[in-house]
Amino acid sequence: MKSYRHILVLIHDERDGLPLLRQTVAMVRGLPIAITVGHLNADYAELEYGSDALVKDRQAQEVIAAKAMLSRLVSAVDAPVAVKEIVTIRRFKDVNDFIHQAGIDLVVVGHQNRLFGLYSSYSLEFVNRLNVDVLVKHLARE
Repeated sequence: MKSYRHILVLIHDERDGLPLLRQTVAMVRGLPIAITVGHLNADYAELEYGSDALVKDRQAQEVIAAKAMLSRLVSAVDAPVAVKEIVTIRRFKDVNDFIHQAGIDLVVVGHQNRLFGLYSSYSLEFVNRLNVDVLVKHLARE
């Protein structure tokens, strides 16, 4: 079995982030494996053709809220965890670029069984589009 050195846990929010991060920390406890928790935000500036202060303010507020969420998640586990906020409209390209830059060799994502989950979940797209191993963890429904 391959020995991993750096794991990227991609999360959507605290509901999936906390269980994914806790499971990852438990999985690597005692091993020399680095963990980074990552979150993706849409880049509104790339989506707009003109410059709009309201769009920039909204983008900044979302990034600040995401960083606060990531800080709460990191403080909820007893292991060193790095944080990466990715603001992009090229989700898979920019995640792939970060993976290669940071030396990530395993990506952990969550998936919840729900109606149309097969079509609306990004987890399976990460499996098909990334060049590293992807572990899809089942998340219980609330």
